[in-house]
Amino acid sequence: MRRNLSAIRHAAPDNATVLVVEDLMPEEQSGPRASTLDVIMLTMTGGRERAVAQLRNLFEGAGFDLARVIDTSTSMHIVEARPT
Repeated sequence: MRRNLSAIRHAAPDNATVLVVEDLMPEEQSGPRASTLDVIMLTMTGGRERAVAQLRNLFEGAGFDLARVIDTSTSMHIVEARPT
């Protein structure tokens, strides 16, 4: 994901807004849901489920500031970021 975000940052103008739809994990990753989804993501896509703090680190490493996380009526969230 960081490679993709870095490529987007390289191509994006300084006033860009990036929106990512993500199934966020709780900060305290406990319970079967968090563990099961993480294993599925690792085995199927090579990726992983992340909490907000982990996403913030990914965005910052790619040159973005995480502006806000928008809740939806589902487990998915809209993550908004802007270039630093």
